Amino acid sequence: MAGTFFIMAACFTWALDTLIRYPLLEQGYSTLQIVLIEHIALVLITAPLLIRYRRHYLQLSKKSFASLFFIGGIGSAVGTLAFTQAFQYLNPTVVILLQKLQPIVAILLAYWLLKEHIQTHFLRWAGVILLGSFVMIWPDIQTLNSSNLHYSPDQAEFLKGYGYTLLAVFAWGASTVCGKYLSMQALPANAIMSGRFFMGFVVLALMTLASPDAIQSMQTSDLSLTVVMALLSGLIGMWLYYQGLKTLPAQMATLAELTFPVFAAAINWVFLDMSLSLYQVAGATLLIAGNIGLRMVEEAKSRQSVQQQAA
Repeated sequence: MAGTFFIMAACFTWALDTLIRYPLLEQGYSTLQIVLIEHIALVLITAPLLIRYRRHYLQLSKKSFASLFFIGGIGSAVGTLAFTQAFQYLNPTVVILLQKLQPIVAILLAYWLLKEHIQTHFLRWAGVILLGSFVMIWPDIQTLNSSNLHYSPDQAEFLKGYGYTLLAVFAWGASTVCGKYLSMQALPANAIMSGRFFMGFVVLALMTLASPDAIQSMQTSDLSLTVVMALLSGLIGMWLYYQGLKTLPAQMATLAELTFPVFAAAINWVFLDMSLSLYQVAGATLLIAGNIGLRMVEEAKSRQSVQQQAA
């Protein structure tokens, strides 16, 4: 029960993220500014880890360095930028729910890059996940005029939102594969995490130099909230999550993780007055069910493989 509590608490902190991120966007701050401040806070806090693992970084091969740069520059920087930007065009709850497409991206890329075999069950559960996503966005798909490529302003808005959401899904799904590769190279998890934040900061700093107009004066209260958001969903959330993993089997951890979109939907509904339509609820149910089925089968296969090796 303690492990389940830790993971559910982590999911709750991740869900609270929206209550800060969305209002900051509504106040006119750019996505780049918000994500940059998050990374500055995270780099300052994890600086001791960067120093501790400096020899590991210097010994990285070109492929390992490229993987770490991808995790930070694309996953942490671009992925978070796209995720945050999507909030401006779509219901944040829908954006969060569609992130559950990540397992499909990660498994397909692992097959391509790491030569991992794709099991038949993956195709079955991937179909359920994709069906759920399709049902969620069906009302928007119906409004598109396929006779030409000129869309109304409203249609262009949600197309941008889905585009940013899928970019975040790809960035984070691919980062999972890169992280797995680095783990296979025996790079410590804390070295990956701190390196991720630093690489993300570097990319965001370069973006800021190219777009200085994206940065504006920020009220002290808003700056404090941005730092709190980074600490809450970044450091505290991940600490709680890994505390839970210490005592909880992976299969149970997977089920506990899926309280995240449930918490997010409830919080956004109550505090931001962002309800879901019947299509979105039905699609979300299928999407979450597909993730549960996929992860439970993956865990069962992994456990069976371990037992066979022990025998």
